[in-house]
Amino acid sequence: MTDVLVVGAGPTGLTMAAELRRHGLTPRLIDRAPAPATTSRALVVQPRTLEIFDDMGVAGDALERGRVVDGFTGVFPGREPVRLRFGVDVSNSDELDTAYPQPLMLSQDHTEALLAEHLERLEVTIERGVALEAYREVGDGVVATLRHAGGRVEEAGARWIIGCDGAHSAVREGAGIPFDGVTYHDEFIMADARLEWELPDGQLYVFPGNGILAAWSMPGARRFRVFGNVPPGEGDPSLADFQRLLDERLPVPAKIVEASWVSRYRLHRRGVPRYRAGHAFLAGDAAHIHSPVGAQGMNTGIQDAYNLAWKLALVAAGATEDLLDTYDAERHPVGAALLRTTDRAFGVVLSESHLAHLVRGHVAPHLMPALLNRPRFQKLVLGVISQLKIGYPKSPLSRESGRWDGGPRPGARAWDGPVRADGVQRLHEALRGPRHVALIFAADSPAEPLLRSAKELENRYGSRLAARVVRVIGKGGAGGLADPDGVLHRRYDAEAGTVYVVRPDGHVGYRGRDLEGAEADLAARLAGVA
Repeated sequence: MTDVLVVGAGPTGLTMAAELRRHGLTPRLIDRAPAPATTSRALVVQPRTLEIFDDMGVAGDALERGRVVDGFTGVFPGREPVRLRFGVDVSNSDELDTAYPQPLMLSQDHTEALLAEHLERLEVTIERGVALEAYREVGDGVVATLRHAGGRVEEAGARWIIGCDGAHSAVREGAGIPFDGVTYHDEFIMADARLEWELPDGQLYVFPGNGILAAWSMPGARRFRVFGNVPPGEGDPSLADFQRLLDERLPVPAKIVEASWVSRYRLHRRGVPRYRAGHAFLAGDAAHIHSPVGAQGMNTGIQDAYNLAWKLALVAAGATEDLLDTYDAERHPVGAALLRTTDRAFGVVLSESHLAHLVRGHVAPHLMPALLNRPRFQKLVLGVISQLKIGYPKSPLSRESGRWDGGPRPGARAWDGPVRADGVQRLHEALRGPRHVALIFAADSPAEPLLRSAKELENRYGSRLAARVVRVIGKGGAGGLADPDGVLHRRYDAEAGTVYVVRPDGHVGYRGRDLEGAEADLAARLAGVA
């Protein structure tokens, strides 16, 4: 019997299958479409997703195929453009420091292609032209009815089934989970186009005003994805439709020279009340769909997969089933918050109320430039958009002991920073791999006893745990990391004996002031795991 049946081979399903395989499980990945999609709406790979790709081993491939953008620029009528620079404006932020500070423009079809190639290297086959017709719970798993493209019907067993099959999810329907929400009145039109205008490449441009209009840099000279809201209509838009949109809403002259793809689509806001039903789980668009404000959708689905895969692997290895309940506890609030914030932003932009017109026409052109020039507001915006600040502080997996004045709280993404060791220059490089990592801080105290303790922990938990001693002085030593300037000790509010346990998805699971507390946490966290 297959460990996990993954339904849907979009970015979420591809990531799910790859992560399940990396954690030692045997996934089966099916998709009803006979071939990969050649067009897509999703374009932006956010910094947190690039960190995930780094852990998976595909970040380099993504960077080679996409285009890094260095800034977000608001262009207001009659005013100088206001630019928010990715990575530079928050370079002194402990929480937002990352090896990947800038978003990557890589269309969804290209993202899917590199993930499919990654799966091929992992020897996982994508079964295309295979549709899920129904499934039923049977004992400790499910039995799914699959229909192949030629008409053959198959009964397939799996311990778990995961719906990564989009807004019309067959897994969600089979689980009886509602998908409530609304459909917006306005539609969107979109084009991948080459523009002639005065604005430089390498930016994400937004043009506040009546409605939505944006142009985001793509790979290639003068190439942008242009999109905006329009009243409902029929059929795909023409280039003349796009040119009229630009003429009406742009404060600078622009001409569409050519377009390789044009599309019209409706927007919805829908979400599920829970992400799990028995042996079935939902991820990505099967669990949440929303407006494109903030370019969060594809990235959120990938992070759903990154959160769930390691938990399924630990349960398969002997951990208690309660661990799987934390998937809903952690990811459902993230999806619900995303629906709320994008809906509010979308509502303000599209509302026809007198107040909304006043805000768009008079308040925003004066207020937004002032806000975007404030470092605190910059960090707030970039932290949300980059998804680096997503955390699970209320998760049952988030624990701590002792008193703390700073540092990443349990549930937060582990903060990155410079280290020195053989082949390692940043902390996140030492966190790579499908395992927990215990960071044991030595400060200025002798590290040898802690190095011995780290080795004992690794011997106790085998491949499930790596233990690293972080020293302020000297070379890292066997199993150690050097923190010569004390940056990590300061960021982590660490003293001699402080221990952080970092989960396989890079989030802090536990922090405490002594090794004994960490040992107790690890014993509970990995109880029963072979």
